[in-house]
Amino acid sequence: MRPFPAFIAPPVLSLALLFSLLLLAACHSQTPPEAMELRTYEVPKGTSAALVKTITSVMWMGENNNIGRAVVTPDGRLAVLATPSVQTGVQTLVEEVAKHPPTSEHTVELHYFLVLGKPAASAQPLPPGVSEIAPALDEITRSQGPQAFTLAQRVALSSLHDEEGRLDNFEAKLEIRQTAVQTSDGVYSKLSIRWKDDKMETRVQLGSDRIVVLGATGQHVGDASDGTTLYYIVRVAPRADGKQP
Repeated sequence: MRPFPAFIAPPVLSLALLFSLLLLAACHSQTPPEAMELRTYEVPKGTSAALVKTITSVMWMGENNNIGRAVVTPDGRLAVLATPSVQTGVQTLVEEVAKHPPTSEHTVELHYFLVLGKPAASAQPLPPGVSEIAPALDEITRSQGPQAFTLAQRVALSSLHDEEGRLDNFEAKLEIRQTAVQTSDGVYSKLSIRWKDDKMETRVQLGSDRIVVLGATGQHVGDASDGTTLYYIVRVAPRADGKQP
C-alpha cells in the first residue's frame, strides 16, 4: 500500500477534550488509595453510549486492571463507579461534551469508490458513475498525468454514530468495516476495506464537501505490472435536500 498524501488528514481532538481524557487517565495514580463512589451525570441526549465507550477505554489500564466502571442508566443518564479524583475527570469530560454536543444526525452514510487508473497517452473521459468524485479524479490526473479510469466498485454504507457498520459482498470479494463519529467538525472515521487481495485500514476526518483518496496500490497481472493503480476514495454521502450533512 502506498499513501496518497494530497488528500489525507488525521483526526484532530479539541484541546479541551484531549485535556479531559488525559486528566481522567492520570487520576488512577493518586495515593493513598481512595474509596470508590457512584455518581450519575446528566448528559446531552444521544451521547451516553459514546461516553461510556470513551470512559471505559480510558479506565482500562491493562488485563484485570480497571480503575472504574461506567454504564448507561435506564433513563439515559451516565453512571460512573470510580474514585473522587477519577470522577473529577469524568465531570470535566461531561461538561466539555455538553458544550460541544454531537449534531442531531445519528446515522452516518459514507460512499466508497474503488477506481482503477491506467496511464494514457492523452486525456480520457470519465467513466459512468464517478461524477460524485470527479474533483478527486481530476487531481489524480494533474499529479499523475492522463489516466484511463475504470470504476471497479461503488458502495454506500450507513452506520449508527460510533457503531461499526459492516458490508460483505462475497461475490465481489469486497469487505468494508466502518466506525464513524459525527461531530460539529465533520465525521471522524475508522475504516477497513478489503477487495480481492488488497486491503487498507486508516483513520480519517471527512468534511461534508471533502473527497478523500485514502490510498493507492499498484496492480499486477501475474508477476508483471501494466501501470494500473487501484485508488480507494471515500466521501460523506451528499444529502438529498442539498443541505450539508
